[in-house]
Amino acid sequence: MAGPLGCADEYVVAVHDRTGGVERGQVEPSSLTWGRVLDDVSEAEVTIPREGESTECCRLLNETRSWCNDLTFFRDGIKVWQGPIIKIVYGRDETTIYAKDVVAWLFRRKIKALLSYMGAGSLDLAFIAEALIRHGYGQDDPGVLDFLLVFASGIVGERQYKPNSGYVGDALQELARTGIDYTAIGHRLIISGETQLARLVGLTDDDFIGELKVIEDGAAAVTASSVIGKGVLATAGGIGSCGLLERLVTEDEITDLASAQAEADALVAAGDPAPLYLEIPDEAQLAPEAQVGINDLVPGVIIPVASEQTCRTVAAELRLQRVKVTFTPDASEKVQVTLVPTGIDTIA
Repeated sequence: MAGPLGCADEYVVAVHDRTGGVERGQVEPSSLTWGRVLDDVSEAEVTIPREGESTECCRLLNETRSWCNDLTFFRDGIKVWQGPIIKIVYGRDETTIYAKDVVAWLFRRKIKALLSYMGAGSLDLAFIAEALIRHGYGQDDPGVLDFLLVFASGIVGERQYKPNSGYVGDALQELARTGIDYTAIGHRLIISGETQLARLVGLTDDDFIGELKVIEDGAAAVTASSVIGKGVLATAGGIGSCGLLERLVTEDEITDLASAQAEADALVAAGDPAPLYLEIPDEAQLAPEAQVGINDLVPGVIIPVASEQTCRTVAAELRLQRVKVTFTPDASEKVQVTLVPTGIDTIA
């Protein structure tokens, strides 16, 4: 979708069945927020005032149930967010609905059988993630498996999950720390390696409302790392140009050296030299003129950003980590993003 981002004129908020396919009705919000996030569960919230509320709307709210229904947002006619309702607060003056994306189901689905990917049966970590997801949704699929999209990570590892050893969501988050990424866009769940899903057009200071700051974060510097798995130890790095800065990580779920080595290498790659960030503070939202479409903002995409308004002029290859959108009919829309480094070069 081509830009510019624009500013939403209207949001339509609907309640669907839990598969996201059948609309049960619509509500008129006084405010709403929604987001997208990499390697975690995104959230949404909508507030519906009682004043002026129709009998039909009140009936819909009365019949809406947590986990039985989805909350769906349409931005100027385009679906931008959908996921299960997890909490409803009915007040005298307003009703507030809280929802999470479809990954939330996996934190309520336990590992029920032995899932073993060891030795000759080891797999690309993305396909281990796929097997976990299919296991988690398999007994009761809320309309996700038909839309599952998986790209190979290029990292082969071993994992074994025992029955009743934990939740599928926790196992998926462990894989995300060692070589894969995941994000939910509506009922589509995307699994990939820690590589770019797409590359968007470059942005500059003028594409943000508010101040961009360049931060050199010495607290996150790592020149040598050790990752301890179950019976394996991997190390990477050594003494850096400014001295030795070590990090020790324990990952009990890692049973193979390749996965441990991948995490150790990634820790050093991210920390040596000391990470240089382009900070996008909360008040520095995207300008409506920014040349990105709202559905281009998929966590995991690469956004080049150049900043020339500080003493540390930089151009950065930044990865979209999180999107947060707020809207009120009176105050209009704010689209905020969290961007993290994938590699950064100083211009001056």
